[in-house]
Amino acid sequence: MALFTASYEYLLAHFRACRGLYILGAGTSAGVAPFGHAFMTGPARDYALNSPSFPVDVPDHAPLTRRIIEMASGQAIGSRTDFLWFEKVQRLPDYYARLFMKHELAKPRFRQRPIDNYSVFRLFYPSLILNYNHDGLAGEACGGIHRVVDAHGTIQRGYGAPEMGELMMAAREFDLQVAPDDILMCIPESYADLQLAGRLLAVARFSPRFIAIIGYSFGQRPEGTYDDCVSLDFFREAFRGFLGNVYVISPNPGDLREMLADGIKSKNVLGVPAYWNVLAHAFIEALRDPTGPRSLNYVCEKILDSYGNGIVFPRSNGATTE
Repeated sequence: MALFTASYEYLLAHFRACRGLYILGAGTSAGVAPFGHAFMTGPARDYALNSPSFPVDVPDHAPLTRRIIEMASGQAIGSRTDFLWFEKVQRLPDYYARLFMKHELAKPRFRQRPIDNYSVFRLFYPSLILNYNHDGLAGEACGGIHRVVDAHGTIQRGYGAPEMGELMMAAREFDLQVAPDDILMCIPESYADLQLAGRLLAVARFSPRFIAIIGYSFGQRPEGTYDDCVSLDFFREAFRGFLGNVYVISPNPGDLREMLADGIKSKNVLGVPAYWNVLAHAFIEALRDPTGPRSLNYVCEKILDSYGNGIVFPRSNGATTE
């Protein structure tokens, strides 16, 4: 990795001086928006534990619900047996599963709390942001300076309101029809998706000096496949032979860096090991106080030692985590 990385100081200088393409994944919202196994199984857990009904029929599930059930099946909770848990989860309604996830993802935006994860982009040179998150935080914080393209759509702020809890209680008991929207959430991309094609075309027309991939893995699955296969193929084709630097910023960027370097035939793909919520705060502090510690790596290590990698800045009410 030592031969294929860049210092935090160099990264900050490049971001402030040049027009870039930022590709944002769930890791950009680290500490703020939910993601991972707990988020994916949340609808099934809540339904199995809190719904008093037990429908006779097992519905024909949408792809998102099928994935939730696949991840949640077999997890016994409390005194419930594996069999009872499995049978209850199989009856998870599509509408409720989707509403639950929208509500959780929209909460941070509804609170309207400024966070360094996205505020830091306001200090960078005007650029293009290709955003794969649904939480709307990128557009909210950065839209006035950068052009933001939401690759998979954005959930409306209102879904994060506390009142949505009442609707969710009702939705648990009925298999309501899911209204169509443009939100592609936690399922594989399709080559027939014209909306996605149009959004990627807008990116293809942009000429960046560098590319920064932050907390995004093209939806890599444990078995090595990629949910965002259309986006990955687009990236390989659109940026094959790209002469600028490509920064892969994540806690463990090595494998993705190697795959992309081979895919676009470039020696300028650099892995930058970092938690974005920590690095973003270090960037802001460095610009706020140029006389502070010179090493951004030292600042990041100090933050991790003091607060862990789930910290959200700026902190509110003395809390260290969201």
